Amino acid sequence: MPDVMLTFYCAAADGGMIAQAMRDVAGGIVHLRPETVFGRDFSDACTAEQVAGQLDRAAVALIVPGDAVDGLVASVAALQRSGPVRWQVMPVLAAGRVA
Repeated sequence: MPDVMLTFYCAAADGGMIAQAMRDVAGGIVHLRPETVFGRDFSDACTAEQVAGQLDRAAVALIVPGDAVDGLVASVAALQRSGPVRWQVMPVLAAGRVA
């Protein structure tokens, strides 16, 4: 199955833990970046985030074989997290390294 980019969007406090778990389970390179989310869906927001109108989140992204997604999502679901995690999968058409 072709490779995909799997990205988890989580509470900022959970980002490091999820990134570490993905590195341990998937064994590849994991990218962790802070994100500020603006929007009207505050079902994942704490009270302070609802008042501010923005959510402080982290994005954890890694390239994996498409058939590994279900297992990795289950691994994140099993972690003791402070909040819910959203995820998405995008096809990787090409990837490489330029030295």
